[in-house]
Order: sequence, then C-alpha cells, then structure tokens
Amino acid sequence: MNVDRTTERYFQLLEAVGQAVIATDPAGLIIMWSPSAEILYGWRAAEVIGRNVLDVTPMDISRSQGAEIMRVLARGELWSGEFEVRTRRGKPFTASVTDVPLLDDTQGVAGVIGVSAASHAPTKLRPLLRRFANACKRIWPGQMTFDLVIQGSASVAATAPHLIQLLALLVLLYVEALERGTTVEVTASDAEKSPFTDFGLALAGSALYIRIDRGDAQPTFSVLRSLPFSAEPTKYAAGLVRMVGGMLIAGTAPGRPSAMHLFLPLEQS
Repeated sequence: MNVDRTTERYFQLLEAVGQAVIATDPAGLIIMWSPSAEILYGWRAAEVIGRNVLDVTPMDISRSQGAEIMRVLARGELWSGEFEVRTRRGKPFTASVTDVPLLDDTQGVAGVIGVSAASHAPTKLRPLLRRFANACKRIWPGQMTFDLVIQGSASVAATAPHLIQLLALLVLLYVEALERGTTVEVTASDAEKSPFTDFGLALAGSALYIRIDRGDAQPTFSVLRSLPFSAEPTKYAAGLVRMVGGMLIAGTAPGRPSAMHLFLPLEQS
C-alpha cells in the first residue's frame, strides 16, 4: 500500500502507542496489516494480505450495526466504537476501534483504515497523556512539547485505547506543519477552565481541553467530549461543528450507552 508522508507519520505514531492498523479496500480485502496487528490478532501480514477482514477478524456485531458503520464511512465521516473480535486462535476480546475512510478524487470511499486495540477501562488521564506525549516526541524530536495541567481525578468518557486513537487524529491535523519543521506546543487541561464553558460542553471531569500553539499560526483550542448518541445533543453538536469546524465522530459501544466523540476547535487571535 502506497501512503503519503502525512499518513506514514500517522501510522508511526499509532505503532508507537501499540495501536493495530489494518487497511482494507472498499470490498474489505486487507491491503495493509501492521506489526501491532500481528501481535494483537496473531496473524502475520503475509498470511492475511488479500483476504477479507471479516474472515480474519470476525466481528460480533449485528447486521444493522455493520450497515450503520458503512453508512457513516460512505459519507466520508469517521466511526469510533467497540465490538467483539476474535484472534487467530479463536479467542474473543473486545476491541476499541476507530475507522477512517480513505477517499478518492471523487470523494468516494477507496478504502478504510481501521485502528484497534484491546479495550480496557480508562486509566488515570495524566499517565495516559504522558505516554502519548513521549511517543510524539520520539517521532518529532525537538519539535513537540507537552504541558499536562491535569487534575489527578480528571477523566473523559472513553476507554484508554479510544482516547489515544482520538488524540492521534488530532495530531494528524498538524503533521504537515511538523514535517515542515514547525514547532508545536500542546497544553492539556481540565475543560471547565476553558472557553468551552460558554457552549455547555466543559462539565467538570467529563471533557479534555487542549490548546495547540504552532510556530507559524495562531493557537488552536480543542475540546474532546463524549456526547449521548441521541437526537438533541447530536443536532446541537453538529451545529457547532458547522459553525466553527471540527470533527463529530459517530460511534456505538454494545452493552453501554452509545456516544459521539466531539472535537471542537476554536481559534483566538
């Protein structure tokens, strides 16, 4: 699979934090299988390239859930959630998954990048962010700095693997700037101390506030929050995204309340 430099760096970051990367074509045939995918699922890349991903990692989801995921990806949007999969030996486990559509020149779906890891409950936020920060610094030495102003009790409504997947998507927005040699400073703090209190999105202990300062642009402010997957919050969040940009990532988690993950950026002069 040929990838551009930005995507390659994204893959390197995911590999550095132990996330499996599987890329498929529109029919579900595997075209890329990362080293972490070999460890997680027990299949070597040479054994699975060209096979259908459902034959290699069978997923325990309903037909309606599968159809909804495909509808989201067909719109060019991202999907994030959980479902049960099986290893090569047939051992089941719950995977935290984020699917990113690959779009062709006509904005059709040319394939899907699936990022996954074994799901587990959120860890303390500061150690998790520190691990992510160290991975970023290894890939872009001397260019990325992190200031983690996080209370010990701070958390967000996402599993630890999901949080890393979503943070990696945020960093992906700045990869091209990093490749140009631009320095990036990231400050993470509790969202109730942020401008997002005006939007009702920064309840104590439920959201993560991120400020990104680039050497060549005005700082960007983002909040990560999981929203109930129901009509009114979704409609409200979609309106905010249309107004100021950002990402609203659909997802479902069987056996627990469904949610949509919201990245909402604000620029201040």
